[in-house]
Amino acid sequence: MNKTILLFILLIIYSVISFSQNPLTQTVRGTVIDKQTETPLPGAFVILLNSNPLIGASTDINGIFRLEKVPVGRQNIQVSYMGYNTRTLSNLMVNSGKELILKIELEEDVKTLSEVTIKADIKKDQPINNMAKISARFFTIEETERYAGSFGDPARMAVNFAGVMSGQGRNDIIIRGNSPLSVVKH
Repeated sequence: MNKTILLFILLIIYSVISFSQNPLTQTVRGTVIDKQTETPLPGAFVILLNSNPLIGASTDINGIFRLEKVPVGRQNIQVSYMGYNTRTLSNLMVNSGKELILKIELEEDVKTLSEVTIKADIKKDQPINNMAKISARFFTIEETERYAGSFGDPARMAVNFAGVMSGQGRNDIIIRGNSPLSVVKH
């Protein structure tokens, strides 16, 4: 009889010790959405603060996340997503008997930036092509509207430059007397 009581007491002590070494945990799950449009935010990071090792997850395509093995008690969760303000949920009560289900709404992080001005540094006296050492000229389509007689045609505008003439009735341009028709191939 004494052996049975002693065995029973040892079994109770052993179960209390083994139970105290495994703290109670629970699952925290939920959805992360945009506050205004209520659309899910895929890829948002959800982190249990002050956890060692760090417990965290990212939301799936439907904005759903799941944190496993969260210790029972009051917990703090931080949610972050690019382009949105980071949100921290404090003092969330995690119970052992029931999963904690959250609906987290994030607000957009609106930033006003200064304007960007892009300015081209065009030197009209120098060609874009570095291989052309002489007789090279750069002009834009807008310039064809300004030259008299060009009627928006770059070929007609090029004919206005010194040493350039057009083939009569053809679509070629002759520069300094070298006509494409007179070039002999050997």
